[in-house]
Formats: sequence, C-alpha cells, structure tokens
Amino acid sequence: MSDDLSRQTPVPGDADGPDQPIAVPYIQITEAVAPQVRAAEALDTRDAYGRVPVVVRIRQRPPLRVEILLFAGALLLVALVVPADALLRVLLAVIAVVALIASVVTRVFLRIPAGSVGLVMRAGKHDAVLAEGIHRVNPVLILTHLVTTREIAFDVPVSEVRSADGVAVTVDLLLTLGISEPAKLVYTITPSDLDQLTQAATQDAARTLVRGIDALSVLDLGAAEADRLRETIDAKLAAYGVDVRGAAFTRVTLPAPLTASLEARRLASVQLAEEDEIHALAQRRLADRTSLLAQEAEARRAAVEHEAAAEAVRLQRLEERLAASPHAARYDLEMERIRVAQALATNTRAVVSFGGGDLVQDLLVGGAASSDGPAAAPAATPAPAAVRATTPRASRPRS
Repeated sequence: MSDDLSRQTPVPGDADGPDQPIAVPYIQITEAVAPQVRAAEALDTRDAYGRVPVVVRIRQRPPLRVEILLFAGALLLVALVVPADALLRVLLAVIAVVALIASVVTRVFLRIPAGSVGLVMRAGKHDAVLAEGIHRVNPVLILTHLVTTREIAFDVPVSEVRSADGVAVTVDLLLTLGISEPAKLVYTITPSDLDQLTQAATQDAARTLVRGIDALSVLDLGAAEADRLRETIDAKLAAYGVDVRGAAFTRVTLPAPLTASLEARRLASVQLAEEDEIHALAQRRLADRTSLLAQEAEARRAAVEHEAAAEAVRLQRLEERLAASPHAARYDLEMERIRVAQALATNTRAVVSFGGGDLVQDLLVGGAASSDGPAAAPAATPAPAAVRATTPRASRPRS
C-alpha cells in the first residue's frame, strides 16, 4: 500500500491544475461539491485516482434562478417598450411568464438520481430523506446532499503484525460497506474522517486477531474469522450510519524465508508421496509377477501329473492286454526279429554276426522267410541273441 501511495502522490502544478484541489490517494471514501443540476453527474464521476464520491454536497443557489429572472424581465420590457404588433407583445409576455413558472417548478419538483438518496433541509435543519425518483416538495425545502446507496468496497492493508509465535505477517482485508442512515453519516462525520476511522477500526481488529494465532494458522484464515472481524468493525461504525456488510481476506503474506521453507517442505512431502506411490506400484508389479510365476509352475506341475497319469493308464491297459493275450506279444517280438534279419541279409556289404552257433540255420530261416513270407516261418524258431553290423575294411594295396 505504501508503494502505491508513493506512486500516486500528486505533484503541484500537474494535471489537476492550480484551481482544483489535490486529491489524496489513500482516502477511499470521498465527497464532491456540485450544483443541483449536475449533482447526478458528479455522483458517477471518478476522480484522478478512480474513486467515486460517496456524498455530493449541493452548491446552494437563490430560490429563483437569477438568469431566468433577468430573461423574463427583459422579455416583459421588450413587450412593453418596443413598438410592435400587439400579437408579438402578447407572445413575449407569455414567454416571460412561462420562464417564471418554470423557475418556480424547478423549486417545487426535485429529482433524485438512481442509486442515491437526497437530504433536504427546512429553515436550516434536516427535514427528510428522499428516495430516488421525482418528488413534489415545498419550495422552502432545500436539497443539501446526495448520498449513494450503492455498496462501497474498502481495502485495508495490515502490515507487519506479529503473530503468536513472533512472525511478522501482512494481511489485506476487503470490506463491503453500506450506508444505512444517510443523515447520520452526513451530519455526524465527514467522509475523510469516516475513511480514517474505518482504517483504524479494521487494522485494530485484524491485529488483535493475528496476535492470537501462530503464523501457519494465519494462512488458514477463512470465512469464520472474517465474519468475526466484520461484527467487530460493524459495531464501531454503526454510530455513523454505516454497516459492514461483508469482509474477506484478500492476501496473507509471510516473510520470504519462511515462505520458501514452507514451500520446500511441502515440495518434499509431495515428492515423498510420489515416491511412495512409485514404490507401491513396484511392489504390486513384483507381486503380480510372483503370482504369475507361481501360476505357471502350478500349470507345469499339473501338466506333468496329467502326463504321468495318462502314461500310467496306458501302461496299465498294456499290461491288461498282455495278460489277456500272452502269445500275441511273443509273436510280435519274433516277427520284429525276422524283419531285422531280412534287412541285414539283403545288405551285401555288411558282415552279420549272430549269437550262438546257429548261423547257417538263421540264414536259411531268413532266406525262407524272404521267399515264402512271414506265414511260412516256424513259430518256435529262436531269435538270435545279438545282431551286429559292421562295414568291411578296405583292402590294403600290396607293395
């Protein structure tokens, strides 16, 4: 706020001009002075700092406007003195009378612009408050002030307040003011004094509030604390016809080192929470992978068990078949031996060795089997004990 004031301090001889009053920038509740015909315009006109007046004091004028009286008198004089047609003289006299009546009518009817109320005075004393609109009043009543009925935004910065733990805190408050009793406001206090009173009452209430809590709790000030401040300030301004209709904390500032420390701690907590989430996600992935491996191992074990069970069933059924037909297995074995012998007998480059002394008999049997077929082979011919095929060595050349 102090920086803004230093930038807004007016310079003598600047745009305001020597005849205009120098505006005070830190005053937010202001007033203006204007004639009655321009009072409504003045109530909506902002000054060099963008402030709209709360009260417009009406510049007083005679009961009848002098310029209208002079105009009407001149017309009557022309109608009486200047030689002219009778019709022209009558017309000039009528215009003069109409001008006099118009000047009187402006005293009988008062127009109060929208968004304001008017204060009228009778014989030097306050008489009534007129709402917006056109009113027919006694000509002896005088309109003295226009007071706005709009809500007023009032900003209050509270700097360097020591909290309960000794930290300097800066708080900005925004009040919403409303004028409930215009006459009490106008006749008991000036707008500039009301501005200072509001500033003082708000700063005192805010400092009392901040001193009772620690610095970190100041950051959590909300609607409940603002409502308590509103009630406290409203009790002090009610005597001047002003209501505090709302209060809000617009900014709470801690010292820069403390703010940086808090931000670092909050950032660390956020990073720690993020790391915890990443760790939890890794744990879930590991648990899912472990579960998948366990399911795969269980599936493999079940497959092995199924294969073993199938093999056991196959062997059991084979044993049952062998038990039911014992000679069929021996017949199959002998037939397999005969086929091996036939294959070896047709190989002229191999030397065939059979176990036992029945080589010629086996060869004959093999030859007979190859010529007559398997049906001509004797059923009880013993099979050779071992069969070995070797490749003959190549003959070494003589020297």
